[in-house]
Amino acid sequence: MARSMVLLDREIDFSPDEAVSGGESIPYPWGFWEGSGPPNRKAISDQVIKYLRTFKARSIVGNPPELSFLHILVPPQSLPLPPPYMGLDSGRISSTDKNLVALYAGGYRPGSSLRGGYLIYDARKAKDSLSVIPRLPDDDDGLHGVMGHQSAVVMCDAQGEGYVLAELVMPGFSQAGVWLWRSSAKEWVLLSGSHPLPSSRFSVDLCFSYRGSFLCWVDLLKGMLLCDLNHDCNNKFSFINLPQDCPAYDVNPEYPDIVRPDEFRSMACVCAAHIKLIALDECGLELIVWTLSPDLSGWTMTCKYNVEKIWANVSYQSAGLRQLAPSLPVLSIHQDGVVYLVVNDESIVDRRLVHKGQYLLRVDMENDEVHVSPQPTRRICSQLFASEFSAHRHTASTASHPVI
Repeated sequence: MARSMVLLDREIDFSPDEAVSGGESIPYPWGFWEGSGPPNRKAISDQVIKYLRTFKARSIVGNPPELSFLHILVPPQSLPLPPPYMGLDSGRISSTDKNLVALYAGGYRPGSSLRGGYLIYDARKAKDSLSVIPRLPDDDDGLHGVMGHQSAVVMCDAQGEGYVLAELVMPGFSQAGVWLWRSSAKEWVLLSGSHPLPSSRFSVDLCFSYRGSFLCWVDLLKGMLLCDLNHDCNNKFSFINLPQDCPAYDVNPEYPDIVRPDEFRSMACVCAAHIKLIALDECGLELIVWTLSPDLSGWTMTCKYNVEKIWANVSYQSAGLRQLAPSLPVLSIHQDGVVYLVVNDESIVDRRLVHKGQYLLRVDMENDEVHVSPQPTRRICSQLFASEFSAHRHTASTASHPVI
């Protein structure tokens, strides 16, 4: 039976596709620039897209709290890549919807000069389909800065045959605008209208789609910007603040980037029905869940769960763990009341931090159940990414998951 949900690391290191040449490196086949004179920006971008189209994808699915893996395979090379392709050795997952996963290739983000583009992984198609989308138009003078590490939202269309990729940009200081790429049209189009942001420091921590028409970008310290594609240009944007009773952390307004809100907060669309926010309190001893009303008018606190219940659980104690503070909460997108947490067993020895082990916990807050999954290394350093692409996988591409 297909896994209904998987957990992935957002950061993906690209690896050579050994199947291309039987494990042997091959000479670099692409001529970077064959015209006269220096290449222009468009020529460089076209060559980067050509290179990205040689990439392949392969997924390995585990059962949460075991991790799953999305591997991006690149042609093995015996010669160093030309400068325009340098930096295209890793990617970052931005969003997901049903069978699709959207990620950035390379360090590119809107408003940056780094090389790259977008990759769309489609688990429903045979051979783990991977599509390439070019970066936003370089002649757009309205890009005034990166909005976060991930701000590209993918959303399946109503028929399930195509999709929309939406990228959030800043056409003006403290203003938000949206570029759309429709798979049927295959071109970037700037939506009319914009929306004021609560401050110029609005930074996207995570993003997702909702109800088949809403695009959601979340700043875990400020709130959520929504764009409803079913509304006209004057009403499509709205902003929802975080709950008033959300824990207030000691954040220095002069240095907000020092705080990593993903260590203690997360938000998700759960069971394709409700947007939920989960947060650890100021002491890290209580998990609190809020649910956004269906009309998007406000938040209601729907759950409080004391961390001491986790420590007292038989499964937790059987793992021989001390009372460790959890972090990096991730809500299950298919099971209401389930959250995934990371605990690190560390201590100070001779004034040095000694890492003893890392554990990924699955906590069913409604039934007081805890599942402990030891990690081979301290590999989880940021919030994990939940996706349901595993439930839509093409049967021919199914791979067994590794033992963790």
